Amino acid sequence: MKHMNMRRRLAALSATTLTLGLVASGASVLSAGASGTDGVNTSSKTISIGGTFPLSGLASAGFQDVAKAALATFDYVNSHGQVNGWSVDYKVLDDCYNLGVCGAGKNTDAQTQALVNTPVFATVGSLGTATQQGEISYLKTNNTPQLFVSSGAHYWNDPTSNPNLFGFQTNYLAEGKIFGTYISSKFKGKKVGFLGQNDDFGQDGLQGLKNGGVTPATADQLTYNSTDVVFNQGTFRTSMAKLQSDKVAVVVLDTIPQATKLALDAAKSLGFKPQFIISGVGSDPQTVNDVNEKNAITFTFFNATNSTSNKASAWNAWASKVLTAESGKTVNGVKLATFTSKSILSGNQLYGVAIAAGFIEALNKVTANGGTPTRSNFVSALTSNTLSTPAIVPLQYSSTNHQGLTGGYLVKVTATGVSTGATKAVNTTVYSVNPTTQALTTSKLTNAAVPSEFK
Repeated sequence: MKHMNMRRRLAALSATTLTLGLVASGASVLSAGASGTDGVNTSSKTISIGGTFPLSGLASAGFQDVAKAALATFDYVNSHGQVNGWSVDYKVLDDCYNLGVCGAGKNTDAQTQALVNTPVFATVGSLGTATQQGEISYLKTNNTPQLFVSSGAHYWNDPTSNPNLFGFQTNYLAEGKIFGTYISSKFKGKKVGFLGQNDDFGQDGLQGLKNGGVTPATADQLTYNSTDVVFNQGTFRTSMAKLQSDKVAVVVLDTIPQATKLALDAAKSLGFKPQFIISGVGSDPQTVNDVNEKNAITFTFFNATNSTSNKASAWNAWASKVLTAESGKTVNGVKLATFTSKSILSGNQLYGVAIAAGFIEALNKVTANGGTPTRSNFVSALTSNTLSTPAIVPLQYSSTNHQGLTGGYLVKVTATGVSTGATKAVNTTVYSVNPTTQALTTSKLTNAAVPSEFK
C-alpha cells in the first residue's frame, strides 16, 4: 500500500511499483524512450510513467508485493491487446523510503528528478506521505502530474492549489470514522483504547474515531514514535500493559505492520485479550505474519480474500489470473512474485492491481477512437469518469475531490502467515465518507464486473 518518519519510511500502505512493457511471444520487450518532453511516443504508441518505492531495505517487506502486482498487471495487459493499441512503460526506482540505505543519489528527491528527466508522462502510485509531500512542488513546477499517491493522508485532496495531484486510497479520517461507527454499534458500552503512530496517520485516525462517536479516555489515547519500531520496542509492551490495567475491551491500532506485530505479541505475553481493530495500513495478515492477529477486525476497500478461492468477486478472480500468468517473470528489471491459481491474494497485491487498473481505465478513455494521451486530457478523464478497479467502492474524482476512494468495509482476519493470510467480510455493509463534509453513508456490497478491456 507512504513517508519520512518511520511509518512513512516503513509503510504506508500501502505502495506500488508499476512497470510495464510490450510482450511478444511470452518475452518482455520494452519500448524504451519517449519522444518529446511529455513521455508520450506517438510512433510506437508507448506512454512512459514512473514511480518511486521501497523496493529494498527495511520497508520493502510486504509493500514490494504492491509493486510487483502492478508490474504484472501492466505487463499482462500489454501482452493481451494493449489499450487501444497503446502500451505502458512503467519505470520504477527504489528510494528505500529515504532511509539512506540505497546509496548516494538514490533518495526520493534524486529518483523523482531522474524520472522527470527521462521523461515520464506522470508519476503513478509513488509511495509515502512525507516522501510525496516533498515532491509536490517539484512535480508541479515541471508540469508532471502526480497520480494515485500511495498513502492515506488527506494532503492529496487539494485540487485548487494542485490540480494535477491525485490520491488513491480511502483516507485515515474516513477509516477512523468507520471504525467509530462500527464500535458504537457493535461494542456499545465497552471501554475503548487507542494506540497510534505519533504523526498524521495516528492523529487523523484518532480524530476519525471521535468523528464516529468514540472518544477513548485521555489516559487511553496512546502513541508511539515511528523510531520505536526499531529502537524502543519495549514501548509496545508498556502501552498494552496500560490498556490492560485500565480494563480496555476494544483496542484500535493505527499502526504500521511492524508495530502491529509488536503490539499483538506484547498483548499475548501479558495475557491481554481485547478485541483488536486495526487500520488497513498495518493489518495485512500476510505482511504482519503473526498468529496473534487472528480474529482481529480491519478495514479494506477490496473484496475479502479467503483460503480456498480467489473467485469471491470477478475482480479477485481476474487479479489471480493475471498474477498466475505473470508468475516469476522479470519485468523492467524486477522479478515478479511466484503465484499460482491456488495462492491467496494479499491486500498489497490487490492494491497494486488496482492502481494499474485505474491508470489503464483512464488511458482507455483518452485513447478511444484514435485519441492521443496528453496530460490535460488525462486529468480531464480522471475527473469526469468513474473508473473500475478491484476496489469495492468507485474510484471517482471530480473537480472538487481528488481524494480517490472514499470508503470500504470491515473484514476479520481468519488466517495468518506469509502465504496463508486471509480475511472474511464481517458483513455486507459498505461505508462511504464524504471527503469534504465527512458525512457517512452506507450501502450493501455489490461486486462490479470487470470491464471488457481487462479480459
